[in-house]
Amino acid sequence: MSLVDAPVGGLADAVRALHRASYKLALAAQTHHPLVLPYSLLGPFIVPTLFLAIPHSAERHPWRWRARWLVVAWVIWFDADIIRTTKSGNMAVGYANGLMAFWGVISTMNVLIWRNAQRDAARIVPVQPRPPIRQTEKQPAENGIRQRKGQGRSDQVEHEQPVEYVWQPFPEQGTFGERLNWALDMTTNFRFAGWNWSISAIPRPKIPSHGSIEPNTPADLSSLPVVTPMGYRRRLTESSFVRSRLLTASIMYLILDFLAVHMTKDPYFILGPDHPATSILPLPWYLDGLPLWGLRIYRQIFSLAGIISAISGVFNLNDLMQYYMMGHLFPARGELWQHSSTFGSFSQVLERGLAGWWGGWWHQTFRSQFSAPARFLVREGYLEHGSLAAVVVALVVSFAQSGLLHAMGSISSIPEDTKVWRAPAFFSLQIVGVLIQYAVEIGVQRRTGIRVPRRAAQGLRFLFTMAWLHWTSDFLVHDLAGSGIWLLEPVPFSFFRMLGFGRESDRWWRWDEWHRPGWYTGRHWWQSGISL
Repeated sequence: MSLVDAPVGGLADAVRALHRASYKLALAAQTHHPLVLPYSLLGPFIVPTLFLAIPHSAERHPWRWRARWLVVAWVIWFDADIIRTTKSGNMAVGYANGLMAFWGVISTMNVLIWRNAQRDAARIVPVQPRPPIRQTEKQPAENGIRQRKGQGRSDQVEHEQPVEYVWQPFPEQGTFGERLNWALDMTTNFRFAGWNWSISAIPRPKIPSHGSIEPNTPADLSSLPVVTPMGYRRRLTESSFVRSRLLTASIMYLILDFLAVHMTKDPYFILGPDHPATSILPLPWYLDGLPLWGLRIYRQIFSLAGIISAISGVFNLNDLMQYYMMGHLFPARGELWQHSSTFGSFSQVLERGLAGWWGGWWHQTFRSQFSAPARFLVREGYLEHGSLAAVVVALVVSFAQSGLLHAMGSISSIPEDTKVWRAPAFFSLQIVGVLIQYAVEIGVQRRTGIRVPRRAAQGLRFLFTMAWLHWTSDFLVHDLAGSGIWLLEPVPFSFFRMLGFGRESDRWWRWDEWHRPGWYTGRHWWQSGISL
């Protein structure tokens, strides 16, 4: 039976089966392999972390310092092979293969080439508090900064002692375990929360500005803002933190469940825009009467909702995991102030337009890595800080890397006929949009001398941003649909199917063997491991 002859309700199942059959054939022919742990992590995480844990300062270890180029070259080669040969029967893992591998490249370049981590980077660590101070009342923590309980003499009651925090640069004279802990903390920290390299968007303490930070320099956490100008918020109490993360994750769960049910009723999200059957198969009744422009907006909104809910859900659960589990390995991650919100304030869009969408409101997970090459050029004197050239180069470099990041996800997806150029085209057009908006605002003000009222300016920025995203987003939306990403089963238990919104034959439990880890035996022993 062809896809055209398949019932619309079962089309998604039929396409998944075809993709997975193709994937099994590729595994049998050994032209591709699954994401294998720990093998697939060698390039993105393991090798860069191990090298970062070995002292390699240019002054004391010149040959090791030069060897970082070999490490970067090997990481690029290894991660390129991962992108080219790694697939997965799980649609989400398949797309994530490429993202992870390319992130490994830009992350390694950031810490080994664009910056000198062992010389310049330092993290905040808690140390033992001072001896108890006489108190007559218990003073609990209300600011998200850890407190420790202490017991004084009989005339004192149990009270809380503030923990002291210090900056810890690379512990060159420490044990290998101490250096490895420092390095692993860095390479697994996307936004560098708690480091002097922390992005400015999230709450961070005052960072010493004088050259390299000396060991045990006191860290001033009293300077931590609760909300940053970009709208990133930290929680002040554990109960508030847990409630906010669980509530957000629960809402995102329901949104993803809703989207999974309704997206698989539209052939576009199942087959992608390029399959000839997409325009032939019938649409669900609530889409059948829409004009083409309305159908286009519907698909853009659903795609955006899927992206936001997936990112927000994953990172809110990740915050809880980091706080309760990773805090044992990296003590500062067990601090509330390290875990700020995933997205900023939407007011950034009103104040800055398209630049505010991408540079303020949108999650800033990869901001440090994306901006590192431009910062290097400014720091080395090739570009003047704050100049128009520096701004343009920063835009081009950041969006180019973002486009390549998503293109690698397209390559590593199961479908072999994805249009890899689409994601780079989308992000390249964002550069054009930002520059056009900036030029128009400046040009109008200079030529007319009229200052547009704030509310009117906000409205115009909002309209321009929405119009530009609507005009350009088909490139990214088409790429995601063509990559099969919307065929994933994002939630294990479907409430909407339980309530009857799916097909009669739909099961409530959605995760099958393709969502469980297994064992894979590769050509060589080091390529064997847990497969995803």
